[in-house]
Formats: sequence, structure tokens, C-alpha cells
Amino acid sequence: MKHFTIKKSLFILFASLACLTSCFKDPPTTTGPRDDIKYEITGNFTGKLTIVYNDNINGSTVSYNDSIPWTRQFRFLPLNVTAIGIGAQSSAPGLPGQTVTIKIYSLHNIVKTSTATAGSMGEIAVPAISFNF
Repeated sequence: MKHFTIKKSLFILFASLACLTSCFKDPPTTTGPRDDIKYEITGNFTGKLTIVYNDNINGSTVSYNDSIPWTRQFRFLPLNVTAIGIGAQSSAPGLPGQTVTIKIYSLHNIVKTSTATAGSMGEIAVPAISFNF
């Protein structure tokens, strides 16, 4: 009788584990607006930029004295992220009339863009842009 109880208990344990592993499957791999997010900064500006961007996971990130072209990419942002944003301004001047363009991509499509032109002293401030999911 003792062997029957042990075998029965083991059977219940293995059946429970089998159910748990089959019940918790990976989520379906669908493509949504939070997939393949990319920030991109391009243009002909020869100065340096201070770039502030936010993925709403780690808060704001500041990147100093960057040259263009510049990119940051996120493969997937969680569903609780409702908006992202980026902005830039010169930390070292370029030449008057040079331009900088900031773009936000979602699923390889441009969803927001902003362009600025350097002033008479080579300074530039690109208006910040944000994207709401």
C-alpha cells in the first residue's frame, strides 16, 4: 500500500509539472509599434551635440559631445511604456547654416522628425520630439 501512495504522489507531481510547463507558453511573437524603435540624428553639422533621450524604462539618458550621424536602437519596449522622446543641442559650435535632423522610427517607419539650422555663431538647438504609442 505504501508503494501505491508514493507512486500516486509522484504521478500527481509530474502531472502538475507537465500542466504548469504547458500552461506557461511564450507569448506570441507579434510585431507592434513598440518593436524596433530607433532614434537617429543626421545632417551636415560639424560641431558636437548633447543629446537627451528617454525610453521610459531607464529614465532620461544624456549623451555628451557626440558627432553625427548618431543612432540608438531598442528591439522592444514593454507595454507599460506609453511615450518616448529625444532632443539635442550643440555642445561645440559648427558652422552657420548647417543642419541637424532628429528622427524617431517605429517598425522601420519614421513616426516623428524635427530639423534645426545652426545660427550665426554655429550654435544649434533641435526642438525635442516625442512619440506616443
